[in-house]
Amino acid sequence: MRTACVFIALFTALTIAPAVATAQINFPKTGYLAALGDSVAAGDGALPVTNGYAYDLYTRGVFGTMQEMEFSNAALRGARSWDLRDHQVPQLLCAENAQRPTVVTITAGANDFIRGDLDVLSIARRVADSVNLLLNNGSVFVASAVLDPVTFTPCRALGSVTILVSNYYSMPHPIPIVAAQLDAALQGFDQALRFWLQFVHVPADSRVAVVDLYTPSLDRQGLVTIERRLGIEGPLVYDVHPTNVGHAFIAKQFERAWNGLN
Repeated sequence: MRTACVFIALFTALTIAPAVATAQINFPKTGYLAALGDSVAAGDGALPVTNGYAYDLYTRGVFGTMQEMEFSNAALRGARSWDLRDHQVPQLLCAENAQRPTVVTITAGANDFIRGDLDVLSIARRVADSVNLLLNNGSVFVASAVLDPVTFTPCRALGSVTILVSNYYSMPHPIPIVAAQLDAALQGFDQALRFWLQFVHVPADSRVAVVDLYTPSLDRQGLVTIERRLGIEGPLVYDVHPTNVGHAFIAKQFERAWNGLN
């Protein structure tokens, strides 16, 4: 009798286990969110980092339900505008996945001026050049195309894609002179980014929008880690990454820009 019970229990376990393992259904994907940029886009400051704004946009289904969307985050801590243009964009263009990106989010440029590059006009131009490559690679609108490393032919530009490019939120440094320098860089970058993007050729099936983080962040509290304990150790040693609240705020601004296009 005991042997029969053991046999029945084992048989039941073996027949139920495959059903549990295959309960997750793979849906056909109709969209693909690709996040590019620096540590802000990568999720730094959030705890865990998967509370970062790009992940928030994906998990909340802002651009399509998770069942419908592919997702990748190629953003990198410490990345500058050079890295966006020369590494992240080529990787995205030349990957040639079956489902190509339908939405690309970009936050990049702050590492350049925080690390001493004061030429915000050129920083913003590299970000705009990145958008231009994504939309127009291999066409007359691109002077130097991204080439496939094997065939040496231009990688295909993205089609039917929405590219959302952000400026940066206010960074409230407690030392007035440093705060003023940061604010000048942030405003200059925003103006330069908008200036260069107006010259990017946007194909009829695609869209580009600037996501304004700066204006709605003014006088807001709790968005930046510099306001938290150990967020600042000295005038030149400070953390300006978003907090969890800050990342949620950024995601809302991206969502607002997206809704404004639809």
